[in-house]
Amino acid sequence: MITHPISTRPVKALVFGFMGFAAAAATVAAAQKMGAIEPASTKRALGLLVGVMVAITGNFLPKVRPLNAPGVNPGKAAAAAERLAGWTLVLVGIAYVALFVLAPLEEAKRISSILGIAAIVLIAANWAWLVRGMLFGGKPEPDETAAEQRYAAEKRKLVVSLLFAFFYAFATACAAFLFRDRQTINEITWWMSVVFWLIYGAIMVALDAKRSVN
Repeated sequence: MITHPISTRPVKALVFGFMGFAAAAATVAAAQKMGAIEPASTKRALGLLVGVMVAITGNFLPKVRPLNAPGVNPGKAAAAAERLAGWTLVLVGIAYVALFVLAPLEEAKRISSILGIAAIVLIAANWAWLVRGMLFGGKPEPDETAAEQRYAAEKRKLVVSLLFAFFYAFATACAAFLFRDRQTINEITWWMSVVFWLIYGAIMVALDAKRSVN
């Protein structure tokens, strides 16, 4: 029997990356409250942290295979969509770091937020286009054991949770950098998150339907 080993190393690295980002952001916020750093420096530091986290997520996204469903090989189209999303996030993350290091703060906030929103829209559009061909592509993996399928399903749940947290935090950061009104920030973040995860859900439904047909 041919087995399909499932690596958890990229997922673990992503988990530790999120933990490090959360700890660093909390440290920066605490330092501001204690008066150790100025608000402008706090915003610049948070922008840098967001950029680093976006780049890290982009680097690991193709490795954790968020568009892969247990028991189904989604094919080259899904892998290409994951690579595009990964490269997009890496480049945007690098741009964030450069902007918050070199550019004036207000300009860095404005440009970075536009780049971030554009990245989310591009990834969502690319994944939405993927849905139309998903039911006609992909092949079942008959050699995958039931235990491996359960393990892959649990891994996917963790990946989905991580990506949900990332995209929600990323969308919130972009909206906060671009707008000052709290209600506007909340509304934009909510709609961006809803649309993105509706698309992701559609992809998963299409993959599950393909598996059922096969």
